[in-house]
Amino acid sequence: MGYPLESGQGAGGVIAFLRGIPAAFGPSSVTLDVQGVGYEVQLSERYRLQLQAAGKAEVTLLTWLAHREDSMELFGFESRQEKELFLLLNRVSGVGLRTALAIVSALEVSEIITAIAGNQPKVLTRAPGIGQKTAQRIILELREKLAKIYPDLPVSTSAGPLEPGIQEEVEVTLLALGYGPDEIARAWGLLPASENPADADAVIRFLLTQLGP
Repeated sequence: MGYPLESGQGAGGVIAFLRGIPAAFGPSSVTLDVQGVGYEVQLSERYRLQLQAAGKAEVTLLTWLAHREDSMELFGFESRQEKELFLLLNRVSGVGLRTALAIVSALEVSEIITAIAGNQPKVLTRAPGIGQKTAQRIILELREKLAKIYPDLPVSTSAGPLEPGIQEEVEVTLLALGYGPDEIARAWGLLPASENPADADAVIRFLLTQLGP
C-alpha cells in the first residue's frame, strides 16, 4: 500500500537532485561522480544497498541540503515520498536528521504513514534508536498533518499516545495478571478515544474487558 505525499510538502534545500555514477560507498552514504565532481550523499540503508547491487549504473538522486552554521550535508532519496516524509520526521521535536534517516532506513514509507495514522508506536520502535516515548511524540506531532495531506487515509479512533509512565504501569500490571505481550498489544489498539489515557486504572479496567478471563 502506498501513500504518495503531496508534492512540495516540506520541500527545501538548494540542490534538488544529482545525476551521476556511484564511485564509492560508506556505511550510510554514497559518493556520486557527477561529471568528475564527487558528492558525498547520506542515504537510507535500504537505498544504499540497492545502489550497491546496481553497480556502476548511472542514477538520479533526489537530494536535500542540510545547512548548519559549521557544515553542510547532502541527503539523498529514492523517491519524492521518501524525501518528504524524511523532512516531516526531521521537524518532530527531538528527532533530527540522523533519527529521521534511521526511521526511513528501517521502515517502508507506507509502513511509517500507516503506523502514524493508526496510532501504532510499536511499529516505529522497530527503527534503531526509537523508543516508545519518541514513537509517541512522532505520532502526536504528525498524525494531524498526515490527515490533512491524506483526507481519505484511514485513521485510528483509538486513544492518543499515552505517557510512557502510564503505559509501562498498565503493561506491568497486565503481565503480572498472566497476559502475554501479544495479547496486550492487540488490546491497546481497541482503546477508544473516550478513555482517559492519563488514568491508568481506567485503562486497565477497559483492557481487561477486551482481554477476557
